[in-house]
Amino acid sequence: MKFTLLCGVILVAATTAIMAVEYQLKSQDNNSAGLVHAELITELFTSTAANAIAVSDIEGLTNRLLADFGARPDVSSVYVADVNGRVLALNGEVPYSVGDRAADHLVQSAIGAVDTRVERVGDTIRVAEPVFYNGRLIGAVAATVPMSAVVTPAIDIIIRQVLIAAAALIVFLPLVALIVRKALGPVRRLTEAARLASSRKLDLRIEVHTGDELEVLANAFNRMFARLDASVKRVHRLAYVDMITELPNRERFRKEVERVAREASEAGEEGAILFLDLDRFKRVNNSLGIGEGDRLLEAVGRRLREAVRGWDLSQGDLTKEPSMVARLGGDEFTVLLPRLRDSADAARLARRIVDSVRRPFEISGHQVFLVISAGIACFPRDGSDPETLLRHADLAMASVKRAGGNACEFFETSMNQSAFERLVLENELREAVRDDQLVVFYQPKVSMVDGSIAGSEALVRWRHPTAGLLSPGAFIQAAEECGLIGEIGDWVLRRACHEAQQLRERGFDLPVAVNVSAMQFESEGFSQTVLEALQDSGLPPELLELELTESTAMREPERVIEQIEPLRRLGVTFAIDDFGTGHSSLSYLTRMPFDVFKIDQSFVRDMSQDEHARIVVETILAMAKSLKLKTVAEGVETHDQHQALRALGATLAQGYLFGRPMPFAELVSFASADGQDSVAG
Repeated sequence: MKFTLLCGVILVAATTAIMAVEYQLKSQDNNSAGLVHAELITELFTSTAANAIAVSDIEGLTNRLLADFGARPDVSSVYVADVNGRVLALNGEVPYSVGDRAADHLVQSAIGAVDTRVERVGDTIRVAEPVFYNGRLIGAVAATVPMSAVVTPAIDIIIRQVLIAAAALIVFLPLVALIVRKALGPVRRLTEAARLASSRKLDLRIEVHTGDELEVLANAFNRMFARLDASVKRVHRLAYVDMITELPNRERFRKEVERVAREASEAGEEGAILFLDLDRFKRVNNSLGIGEGDRLLEAVGRRLREAVRGWDLSQGDLTKEPSMVARLGGDEFTVLLPRLRDSADAARLARRIVDSVRRPFEISGHQVFLVISAGIACFPRDGSDPETLLRHADLAMASVKRAGGNACEFFETSMNQSAFERLVLENELREAVRDDQLVVFYQPKVSMVDGSIAGSEALVRWRHPTAGLLSPGAFIQAAEECGLIGEIGDWVLRRACHEAQQLRERGFDLPVAVNVSAMQFESEGFSQTVLEALQDSGLPPELLELELTESTAMREPERVIEQIEPLRRLGVTFAIDDFGTGHSSLSYLTRMPFDVFKIDQSFVRDMSQDEHARIVVETILAMAKSLKLKTVAEGVETHDQHQALRALGATLAQGYLFGRPMPFAELVSFASADGQDSVAG
């Protein structure tokens, strides 16, 4: 029916277009024919009336010639004027009287140019024809001819075409309907087959024997249906199975949790999900490569299945429905426990899983050790939908990881509040970076020889709109977790360079030390960022000291050397911060291009009471002296500590004994006062 109606619409549209074109062409022909006709009859009248005009036979001109010419159905008005434009005679509705001087531009143009002038005005044609007698111009004739009297009405053509089109539709449409119905029969069968296939009814065959493309298409459908069943099964596997571990994937796990949690709620029973995250897997993956990392994930999946299967067997009739192990992605796994006697059973299984993963894995001849953190959420107590349960179990797992990992923990309501507060802190921190709420404080470093100021360390602070001035401990971890630490570190670096240059312009050439985070240091453009900060501020490179933590320096020693050597050649100095708290390799230490060891304040604080701490400090100072490196003792708070460090040979000291972290303006005053004391001394 639609195809038949479409054919009818096309026929009507085509007929209408043809009629419109023909009407336009006929109108143009009518216009041309009318102009020619009006000019011809006026010219004939002019030749007839020339003698009467020449001899001034006004009566004959008026009563005989103009009367006969004006009585024609194709003439509405006519008048005759002499060479001066004065009206001699007229017939019909003429805007002049006999004897008036005609102001008609058409007549004046015809007399002046001695040529015929024709124009169309609305539905009339006006013609001005010059009159000659014996080769002499004696006047002009102006005639008005109505278009309706000289053209064939175009409406007749339209009526005829409409009748032809209506007759064609009456004859043509039923014929089209019959042909279309017969031609589209195979298409209907194909459509019905496709509908059945969409409802997963694949055991069908289409019989079409038309000998044309439709038969080819039907055969193609039959071949497609023959393969579709296997394809559907494969798609189902791809949609619901993790390809690396052959475990159910996130979508399959989510559907199962939704079903099981609903049934447990209706039956008044309890179940749980475990959210598992491997610790140190990324480091193993980076070391061994992606292929070996996939093999390790496969091995972990097998261990988890074995542990969960053993648990199911130990529970007897309780586990009529087996537990499910799934991989969410990356190094995250989950376990669904459909039924529990009590929530403590979930913790027992979690500890069994932790113990099973703790055993070494054998991968390509290497023993790989992993630990796993487990978060537990019970339903319906902790939620009844997959998203809520996964989120709560994830929060519990994150709490385990913050505590060191390799354990399990149940979700608690307070974790939601902690997560919310952390999210608020991250959002506020983004606003702080955007709105320039961060400031740089400086803690002076003093010389152990004479106590004079020898530099400072730049320390970031946050002027929170409501909480006041916050130290780094309140927000640095959040900055690391949300990825802002690199941006904050770059900002501190630029600000410290600018203010160190301002201090230099006031006459104080004091080096400034800036802490560099691991994320900031490992970015590709770190060296360029440092160079741009120096160039923008104008600070000499030798007045900039960059501090790396010992763990960052020792993570990839070769890359660290490659990263900092170009900057050292320019004059930038490097310090190992918190030295003694990490695990340094002495073989690398001798090659590392560092200039300063910063002794961690924990050793400085305890050296007077703890002999072990004092030995560590003495060892670090002796090592630095042998390597010809400077040393900075952090956290010096008492005169006893100062005297002991001075006696042991420390180069510089930093701590509350000499000055707390202070704004830039106070640092200027501190340096000025120190300079005056030195001059006075």
